[in-house]
Amino acid sequence: MDPGARRSELLDAAERVIRAKGPTAGLVDIAGEAGFVRSAVYAMYPGRDALLAELSKRTSQRLLAEITTRAAGSTDLRERMALFFDVISAWMEAEPNLYRALTGDPSTSVFEQLAGAVEWMLASSSGSEAARMAAAPWSRAIVGSAVAAAEWWCRTGTMPREALVEHLTALCWDGGAALPFNADDIKTIDNAQR
Repeated sequence: MDPGARRSELLDAAERVIRAKGPTAGLVDIAGEAGFVRSAVYAMYPGRDALLAELSKRTSQRLLAEITTRAAGSTDLRERMALFFDVISAWMEAEPNLYRALTGDPSTSVFEQLAGAVEWMLASSSGSEAARMAAAPWSRAIVGSAVAAAEWWCRTGTMPREALVEHLTALCWDGGAALPFNADDIKTIDNAQR
């Protein structure tokens, strides 16, 4: 079996084990599921973190491909943003163990992979140097806010996913101008903090 196929088989096994045993499933369990001895796993990955980093990359590529497929060539940027939020929240709901396993290391997590893709899109479509410089923090703010809201939604289930997606899209698309505050609201909030 060629090395690429072995890696893919091992990543498939990791997904199955994490789904079944939870986000802390170990390399021994993953190796057993794949039918490999532990030394064969270590020949491909120096440790669990490296395997999870590769699985994060593959998962983010799959999520981005799903967004592209569902967008079906649409150039409506608001619609694409909504699809991005919908795909993330649906994945987090459907794959709670996998989601938790792939968010451990901030530098290689599935969400950092997605933020990197958003950063590239923002930077490559921007006409100004200032906007290109802002692409990195903007992309992390977009993905981070979506993840925080989707985590809350997965815990509470207080609204349909479609409503969550629309709220996130409105806030990110319209920015702070979409917030329903006026000067009197801010004064009331400030007074309540005293």
